[in-house]
Amino acid sequence: MTPTKKHILILPRWYPNQSDIQLGIFIQNQAKLLKNNFDISVIYVQSTVNQTEKFKIETSTENGFLEQIVYFKQDTSIFKKIINFKRYKKAQLIAFKNIKTSVDLCHVHVPIRPSFLALNLLKYKRIPFVITEHWSGHLNGQYKAKSKIYKWYYNQTLKKATKISCVSLFLQNNFKQNTGLDSIVIPNYIESTNATTEFEKHNKINVLSVNDFNNAIKNVTGIISAFSRAVKINPNLHLTLIGGGPDERLIQNHINKLNISQNNITLLGRLSHQKVLNEIQKCDFYVSFSNFETFGMTIAEALLSGKPAISTLSGGPNEFLDETNSLIVKKNDIKQLEKSLLKMSEIYSQFDSKSMAKQIELRYGKKAVMQKSIEFYTI
Repeated sequence: MTPTKKHILILPRWYPNQSDIQLGIFIQNQAKLLKNNFDISVIYVQSTVNQTEKFKIETSTENGFLEQIVYFKQDTSIFKKIINFKRYKKAQLIAFKNIKTSVDLCHVHVPIRPSFLALNLLKYKRIPFVITEHWSGHLNGQYKAKSKIYKWYYNQTLKKATKISCVSLFLQNNFKQNTGLDSIVIPNYIESTNATTEFEKHNKINVLSVNDFNNAIKNVTGIISAFSRAVKINPNLHLTLIGGGPDERLIQNHINKLNISQNNITLLGRLSHQKVLNEIQKCDFYVSFSNFETFGMTIAEALLSGKPAISTLSGGPNEFLDETNSLIVKKNDIKQLEKSLLKMSEIYSQFDSKSMAKQIELRYGKKAVMQKSIEFYTI
């Protein structure tokens, strides 16, 4: 008789959905990684403004496991916090009723909101849960700015988890300082691309950056400012920006203000993960100018594809960036980033692509992350 696989219910705060196909892609990738070792189910809840129905559910098994995304109509009245809180909890329960096999363990990504169902299942069905923290709020002061009630509830929730993980050593250290709680480090799984497409030859030097357009964290306008200076010196530079978010208009206005030619800059919006990997294959080097990164997934994906990077030491990337794979710049130093763009445009082909890829594969590839995740699920 074949042993029954342990059934893991994943409850993420971020997950690819109809409004943001890039959101939490690293959580979905890890679920894909583990689907052959465990029975995986996912419940993700997202509010929407223009939805007519109070609840709408999308169900898919195309990735080899059950994914349920429940959209609820966002209330905008003076009682919106209470009503939306109740709708979120109800949406989780609606999806949970569709799961026909018993759950052995819940895995909450980015507490505390998705923890509601996990706490309920622990209380009434004695199903344990584990937590993974990805949130940059532990790095940029957002956690410290939260109310005492929020921090108390956050800590009480995490204390009920059987195990806690963080996605980088940098995040782990800050998490410990903020909460006093211990955790282990399990990095995001970095998926290599099998792309073999021959891309059209070009005279441009293609620079790529993939970000949530949250400028306070990612400093996309800083990239644009430095690029606008560098391209005046080297007109062969071309910058491609992928992503979307609350500061899209700010970023577009900044491009317009600096009068950067459309021949030198392209905004592709949000793309599916496979399309992002394809764009990484097309680029000559990658750039990140972030103030905070809990991990730095797309930087690592670029290195795994043999593309060198320009980056700040913004947290998570500190663990895998060095002189063999990148040029390091100071945060908010536009002039240094400009010089690094020009320098990298001259030396990017001199980096050892195979060596860069091998180092990332050893640290964040399938074998390394799978073993740590299996141990994490051993309760």
